This record gives sequence, C-alpha cells and structure tokens, in this order.
Amino acid sequence: MLRRGLLGGLGGFGAMAWTSRGFAQAGAPITIVMPYPPGGIGDFLARLIAKKLSETLGVSTLVENKPGANGAIGAAVVAGAKPDGHTLLCMPASTLTTNPWIMKSLGYDPIKDFTPLSRMLEFPNVLMVTPGFPAKSVQDLIDIARRKPGSVNYASVGMGSSTHLQAEMFKRATGIDIVNITYKGSAPALQDLVAGQVEMMFDNLPSAFPLVKAGKLRALAVTGAERSPVLPDVPTVAATVPGFVELTWWAVLGPAGLPADVAAKLSQALAKIGREPDFVAALAERGGVVVANGPDELRTLIRKETDKTGALIKDLGITAQ
Repeated sequence: MLRRGLLGGLGGFGAMAWTSRGFAQAGAPITIVMPYPPGGIGDFLARLIAKKLSETLGVSTLVENKPGANGAIGAAVVAGAKPDGHTLLCMPASTLTTNPWIMKSLGYDPIKDFTPLSRMLEFPNVLMVTPGFPAKSVQDLIDIARRKPGSVNYASVGMGSSTHLQAEMFKRATGIDIVNITYKGSAPALQDLVAGQVEMMFDNLPSAFPLVKAGKLRALAVTGAERSPVLPDVPTVAATVPGFVELTWWAVLGPAGLPADVAAKLSQALAKIGREPDFVAALAERGGVVVANGPDELRTLIRKETDKTGALIKDLGITAQ
C-alpha cells in the first residue's frame, strides 16, 4: 500500500502529504539551508529548488544562508536538525568529501549524520584572471608565475573547496608558486577578482559565467574533459596541463533519521524537478548539467569521493586546521 502511494505519481504531493508520520508540523515550511553567502551558484540552485519544491509539494519552501568554514557551519545546523523533512541542506561535494580531512572539529559526520536525497547538478570549474592581468592563455599564466614566484594571488572559498584544491593541484602540476587568498563564498571572491584585488581563480562555471560573458573576467580554460557548450572558444586546462580534469557537484540531503516515506517523497520530488525543462535550461545557461540521480547514487558517490579526496589531500600535504 505504501509503495503504491509513493509511486502513484507526484500529483498527490499536496499539503496532505505532509501529515505523514515523519512530518510533525503539517503545513509548516521547508527550510533549505545554504551554507554559503547569497550570489553564488549554490544559492541560485537552492532558490530554484525551493521554488520548484513549493510548486511540487504544495508546501512553502524557504532558503536560509548560513555561510562559513567551507560550508561546515550550515551543514552542522542540518546535521543537528529534527529529522521531520522540514530542514534540508543544499551543499557542494567539498563540504561532504573534503571537510572531514581538513577540519579537526567538524561538527558533523558526512556519512552518518545525513540522509542523501539527490545529487542535483555537476559542472566544471573555470580558470579566470582579472581583466588587467596580462595572461591570455594558461601557458601565459604559467610563464608569468614562473618569472615572479609568489607574485600571483588566487582566490578560493575555503580550505579544501574545489576552488582551493584545484588551484593547489594546478600549482603542483605546473611547478609554479601562487598564493591563496581565502573568502567566505564565491560572490565576494569574484567581486575582488573583478576589482583586481586578486589575479586568478578557479571557480564553478555557473557562478562565473555571467561575469565572463559580460567581459568582466577573462576565462583561460575549463577543468572538464571537453570544452563547455557555453564557452566553446575556451580550451580545457588539460590541453596545456595533460590529465588535469576535474568536475564538481551539488546535492540535497536531509538530517540522519529521516523517515523512509518522507525521504522517498522528497527524492521523488527532486527527481521530478530535475526533469522539468525550465529548471534544466536555467542551469544549462550557466554551464551546469542537471543530474538528479537519486539517493543511492549520491550515497555511493559520497563514500567514493571522500576516500579519493582524502588521498589527494594527503598527497598535497594539506593538514587539518
């Protein structure tokens, strides 16, 4: 009976669905915690998901920004939340797979403290420089950094974030000396990059794309295996640094202990959202690829990439802070 109810179509996802045993407050809003400041791709994604969940489930869905510590502050809030389906987390891979290796006091266990619901989005990063910087290609950047070691600063959004790890991998692969300047989120980092306060950055393509398109930043390369459809004239990093291919992703999770029926309803709703043309188009316009593969794929990926990232961090010599 339960299985038929869950699979009988999302048309039944109205306010009555929230009187399930897992929802203590029927009609109460859902809060999606975004562990980064407004303005980045994560915030855009979370607000788009919130709008769609409100429409799909008939329940008001809000976004609450709780930035800091590479997403750890917001993640800890959701890890400690009541598992009733009213508090969710939209987070990047690094918050799950990297933070455990670089933070001594994390405040959550990425495996035990969350209920995976769906990986929603993946994309390459883009290597950019401030417009006044003389590099017009990846090789130009490498040559400049080699001539003046320590003179080029790069922006990152936290120790262990993809913006940090990819820059450190690039630094190691090319033998250059570049200096990390850390920000609390993508938006303030990009703001300083545009202003010329830092020279370069690896950032999520969806966050950076509007600035690149507007000519406020110069894209040198993308980190995918192939060129991005939204930046067809921009080469890959791997074209200059062989083997340098990295993608990042964002997912939605709930706190551990989320009742199975509630988790299933939320996962199905997210899968439905991931098939809606306007949702896909809004993210594709920024260089993102909608995935929405469900909880089993996400659970497996978290474990696999946590191990992979741990080995990388050890190899790079990054120690827990």
